[in-house]
Amino acid sequence: MLSSGPSMAPRLVYDGDCGFCRYTVDYARALTGNRVEYVPYQAVAHEYPSLSTEDLARSIWFFEAGPNGPAASGADAAFRTLALGGRPGWRGAYRHVPGFARLAEWGYGWVSRHREGWLRVARPLFGQELTPARFERTADIVYRGIAACAVMAFVSLWLQAEALIGDRGVLPAGEFLEAVEATFELGSYWYVPTVLWLGLPFHWVFAFGTLCAVVALAGKLRTCAALGAYASYLSIVGVGQVFTSFQWDAFLLECLFAAAILARSPVAGIWVLRLLAFRFLFLSGAVKLLSGDPVWADLTALTYHFETQPLPTALAWFAHHLPAPVLTVAVGATFAVELVLPFLIFAPRRLRAVAAWAFIAFEVLILVTGNYNFFNLLTIVVCIALLDDRLLRLRPMPPQRLRRLGARWLAAVLIVLGLSQTAAAFAAFPNPAGWVRPLRIVNGYGLFAVMTTERRELVIEGSMDGRQWLEYEFPYKPGNLDRVPGWAAPHQPRLDWQMWFAALSRPEYDPWIYDLVFRLLHAEPAVLKWIDDPFAGEPPRYVRIISYRYAFSPPDGVSPEPGETRGEWWTRSDPRLWLEPLVRRVPRVTHDPLEVP
Repeated sequence: MLSSGPSMAPRLVYDGDCGFCRYTVDYARALTGNRVEYVPYQAVAHEYPSLSTEDLARSIWFFEAGPNGPAASGADAAFRTLALGGRPGWRGAYRHVPGFARLAEWGYGWVSRHREGWLRVARPLFGQELTPARFERTADIVYRGIAACAVMAFVSLWLQAEALIGDRGVLPAGEFLEAVEATFELGSYWYVPTVLWLGLPFHWVFAFGTLCAVVALAGKLRTCAALGAYASYLSIVGVGQVFTSFQWDAFLLECLFAAAILARSPVAGIWVLRLLAFRFLFLSGAVKLLSGDPVWADLTALTYHFETQPLPTALAWFAHHLPAPVLTVAVGATFAVELVLPFLIFAPRRLRAVAAWAFIAFEVLILVTGNYNFFNLLTIVVCIALLDDRLLRLRPMPPQRLRRLGARWLAAVLIVLGLSQTAAAFAAFPNPAGWVRPLRIVNGYGLFAVMTTERRELVIEGSMDGRQWLEYEFPYKPGNLDRVPGWAAPHQPRLDWQMWFAALSRPEYDPWIYDLVFRLLHAEPAVLKWIDDPFAGEPPRYVRIISYRYAFSPPDGVSPEPGETRGEWWTRSDPRLWLEPLVRRVPRVTHDPLEVP
């Protein structure tokens, strides 16, 4: 056992003439502060007569405090130093993981023999100075961003709640809970975790959730506010049925839960969100390949996407008419963003920053061409978690003593569940994330796995006499051929959205459509608030639904196709009776309760 010099503080001795050594020592010094003394061996070699100059130049040496303290070199010395800087994991692996110590020492020796080469590689990747990543300000931005998106989501859904799940709405929440309880009995409270089981009015839940989100946005009571918003939104999503079955609802719930961790431990929360970003982006690309959809395979998907997406914006018309080669290149870029760049999330700082800004640009392009409510904004917020205070050029907050241990353990559990959820997309093996599925803290993702190549649009018509039919106009979905595609985000008009999904199937597969027609036959004010009523509040005697093929109007100078009606923005053709006329005197059509997800 070697003895240390007279200093009572732990000491790291390194080669002061080595640029790579100075580069990495600066990093360690920033981590440990004055808990470790850093000295070039050229200044203290005489204090260690048992070590030759070659020994001191070959590797770093760590000397414990005290005149007779032990010494360590190489990877062991590096890990002991990092442990004093609050990074004990490497030291623990070195001591307890079989084979890790040997592998670490081999890797250290290889790097040590090529120091100058590694310095030339490290500076472009990490920067001219290697400093520990700080996340205090970044975590604050991300936390408040998640809270802002939660406010948008609560307000948007609350405004529509009476029409969607109210007692006189399309799918009343109370009736749904009764059906679930009759089916699952005691299991109902786990399969549908909602405080509405207590008989609370859903407006109270919306009010509490919105309040929690606003408090979180203000940066107050951070953990409690995030958990309160999460529990409230989970309670609403549980009873929203088809109207809250979207991926962004699950995404927001996962982000709110991660925000509670972020409030306790910025580092743990940042890594939970980074894994979430990886899962979301990579799975969105993977499903496109795994689906076997030919238009993704031949890179023509974007020749259809802008026209057939649920609620396009006016800019989507221009994107749709871009030259075919441009759209083909854009599909290739989409695969690069979703399948290649996600791996840079785990890369060094500068490569990770490149990925983050690419993801953000990608989301902005989606945002301006399609109405995806708060989804793109929330994804951008999550991508900011790939950065750090230095990349954002923010000053770190004053150090705070946070009770982080519990948050870090919870983060570790979520990371394991997230990895299992990702792996489950590619292999059939038990998925631990499935055990907590009702809580929606870890979810599967995958957008536009199969591209819709033709837009079928449902047009609801009413009549007083069965001969003259008038159309109901929705505020955002395509209808009037001359109406410019509107901008809805960050609001989500959920009836408009659900009509897009219904157009892809048949009424028997979307039984909620009968409930909507029933409310229209009775001119229900809560529902008509979100639909332009051609009968001015009078209940029609008949309601039917026609399916048309809609397409963006071509540029000027192109002649209409036979049977095509053309407007300023849209054309429509090929009318088909999608739902037979229903008469007001017919009793309400009933159906089995929706399967609990």
